[in-house]
Order: sequence, then structure tokens, then C-alpha cells
Amino acid sequence: MLLWFLFFFILDLQHCVDIPSSLISNENKMASIANDFKNWINNITLLIRKVKKPYGGSFQMIPRSEWGAVPSDCSIQLRTPVPFLIIHHLPGQECEEKGTCQQRVKGLQELHIKTNGWCDVAYNFLIGDDGNVYEGVGWTTRGTHTVGYNNKSLGFAFVGSKAGRSPSAASLAAAEKLTSFAVSNGYLSPKYIQPLFVQSESCLVSPKNEVSKKECPDIISRSSWGSQETYCSKLPGPAKYVIIIHTAGSPCNVTEECKIMVQNIQSYHIDKMKFCDIGYNFLIGEDGRVYEGVGWDTEGAHTYGYNDIGLGIAFIGLFTEISPNEAALNAAQNLIQCAVDKGYLIPDYLLVGHSDVVNVVSPGQALYDKIKNWPHFKH
Repeated sequence: MLLWFLFFFILDLQHCVDIPSSLISNENKMASIANDFKNWINNITLLIRKVKKPYGGSFQMIPRSEWGAVPSDCSIQLRTPVPFLIIHHLPGQECEEKGTCQQRVKGLQELHIKTNGWCDVAYNFLIGDDGNVYEGVGWTTRGTHTVGYNNKSLGFAFVGSKAGRSPSAASLAAAEKLTSFAVSNGYLSPKYIQPLFVQSESCLVSPKNEVSKKECPDIISRSSWGSQETYCSKLPGPAKYVIIIHTAGSPCNVTEECKIMVQNIQSYHIDKMKFCDIGYNFLIGEDGRVYEGVGWDTEGAHTYGYNDIGLGIAFIGLFTEISPNEAALNAAQNLIQCAVDKGYLIPDYLLVGHSDVVNVVSPGQALYDKIKNWPHFKH
């Protein structure tokens, strides 16, 4: 700012004060000096612009104005940092250089607005096979890329690879840098989860870890353990997550004792925590029985941000040093498989420990060491 001020001061100096003619004997020379000074300032400005890249030079961001986006009608803002990163792959729209990729992105925006009736291109960012990142709706605007996740995720889309082929090495590297930038700048939680990578990853699960299809376990109903009558919100659809929790406190291995413990947990959650009911969908005792909490189709109060998309399964007890017995572990795995078989849980669900998504010690290290070997586990 000071340099620009000095430049204009020199240009206007002769008009502001009475300068002796001996000091301004050659107006052409003065104009030449001023012009040289202006060019010098311009060169400095260009140099600053080259050095100060908004993304630190780690990847090339193509803004909306550069790829020719039409103005957006989207107005719903994201609450950042978001807990999910959704990765899409749009093969078949080949582009290996910037000009073609810009046309592909512009074509997608037109399709999404005119055909789908959306407010803008669906994704927060698109990654071309040329290795450039193309700004979609950006960091803080909600996209329309994934039903059930739009208000709590960033949607990245790979575009430009040939049908049947993976994205290029350059685009994969750009995606990795874009993700790192999102985390380091507070747009994406450091503990983010990528739900849509499950399908490809689940193919890598060792056959020895697969749970064979069995009959659903016997479930001790609410009426059987003496539940209070309550009214809570319903789950909007099949759950996408299984969240493994421990209740803390003492374990139980006798059914009548377990029933009393479940009663007490419900009373504590309603009276002290002010929940609408017991917080868990199901509870597991070391008697090998499953106890109905709020059940399959009711929203629990176990994990903030996941209650409407996850089933909370709580092992009764504290399992920091000793894991639940085999009867309890088997009952939980059979319950999860039952949830898939009956349509209460999507086949490509993610299984996480409570501590993976909130800052708690639950489900305890000993239990955590067990579940991390279960199918669909995602740290």
C-alpha cells in the first residue's frame, strides 16, 4: 500500500506544490521515471500473486469463474467441520487436459440444474483426470451428492477417467492433498469417515472374518425386562452404521440380573440424562442374550451426529482390560447379521467403536481390540 502511495505522490507532486523549474526541467524525463516506477510496482504485484497461492501450491484449484459456472441458487450452509467425506467416481466423461475437463464440469452443472432440478452442480469439488481440482459448491455450501449425508459431508467427485479405469495418479494425488487441506483448515473432521469406500474395501475382508449367516438371536423384549413406556423419534430408514459401546459399570452373566441392570440404565437415561428412553438400540449381556433397547426402528441417544443413521449396540459392563465373553461377542455379531438380513442395516454398513466418532473411552480397549477384526470395521 505504501509503494502505491509513493507512486501517486510522485505523479502528482508537481501539481500539489510550487516546485522550482530547475527541478523539473524535463517533463518527458519525469514521465519516463514515473512510468518505469509504475512498471516496477506492477512486476512486484505479479510476483506477490505468484508467491501467495491460496492453497499453498499443493494443488491447483480452478475456481468457478474460470470453468464458466453459472451463478448458484444454493443457500444452505454446511456446519463445519463435517464428519464425513463422500467420494464419487464418474467414469466415461474422458478429459486429460484442463480445457476439456472444464467443459465436463460445466456440462455436469447444466445437467444437475436443468435436468435434475438441483440448485447447482452436486459436488463440493470435482477432481479432473488432468490433476486439477475444480470448485463445485465449495467448502461451506451443502451439496446434493448423497441422500442422507448432504448436510454432514463434503462430496468429492473424480471426473474424466475412461470407463473401466481408475482415476489417474495425478488426480488421486490431488484428492489426497485436497483432503489434507480440508482437515488442516477445519472443513473436515480429523476423524472423518468415508462411507462410500466400504463397497470396495469390503471385498478385501479375509474370509476367516466373515460371519456365516445364522438365525436371528433371541431378543429379550422391552416388556420382558420391565421397560417404561416411552415415545421417541423413528429412524428414517435402514441404518448405515453400527456403533459398538460399553455401558461402564459391572457386567452381568445371569439373565435376571441383566434385566435389572437394563431397567436401571433406562431410569438413569430418562431421569438424569433427560433422554426420551434408554440410549441404546440394543444391549448385550454376558449371559449371551440380547436386550431390546429402543429397538430396530427408533432413534437412540448414544452418539451425537449418528443417532439417526446408526444402531447403537452396548455391551453391559466396563471392558477396558478384559473383553466380553464369547457368548456376548457371538450374540452381538449374530444381531448385526440379523439387522442386515431383515433390512434394518444396509449391507455395506460401517462398524465403528464409540471412541472412533466421539471423544470417549467406550467401548474400552479390550473390547475395541475384538471388534477391529470384525467385518466392515472402519477406524
